[in-house]
Amino acid sequence: MPIPEMALSPGKSLYWEVFPPMATHRVYCTPVLWAGRLYVLGGCSENGLPLDSAEVLDLESQRWCELPPLPTARAGASAVAVGDQLMVMGGMDAQQSPLASVEVYHPDEGKWERKTGLGQASMGITTLEKGVQAADKMSEQTNMCLLCGYHHNCEDDVVYMCACV
Repeated sequence: MPIPEMALSPGKSLYWEVFPPMATHRVYCTPVLWAGRLYVLGGCSENGLPLDSAEVLDLESQRWCELPPLPTARAGASAVAVGDQLMVMGGMDAQQSPLASVEVYHPDEGKWERKTGLGQASMGITTLEKGVQAADKMSEQTNMCLLCGYHHNCEDDVVYMCACV
């Protein structure tokens, strides 16, 4: 059963800090620690369905705020911070099918934006030298590994994609 609590362990210690309850109970959510805040994206509801809700905890004030809903309800997604944006990718939909969709949150505008999808579904995402790399094999129809790079260009503030298989 989903619980409303979220906990974080500082890297050099072996204890967990429990935060105030979130507004939405969830499991299989995507937490991202970024810019002094803990973002919690999507996940599954008590009914087992993917959520489009997102919340952010200000670590200093210990207060949660609800964010605008994700354009795509998803559970088990990956997310990374790229420049001044938060990018969420992949995960699973209500039919437990893998997702290839990509969405970016602009905190200064308080809104989500759909981006070009990954080309194939993925759940393995990380940052590498100011870019985002996706590596995954979600089905028998996919290649052994998809590498998809989203790179943030600071000069014109554009996130663009290149892919190689």
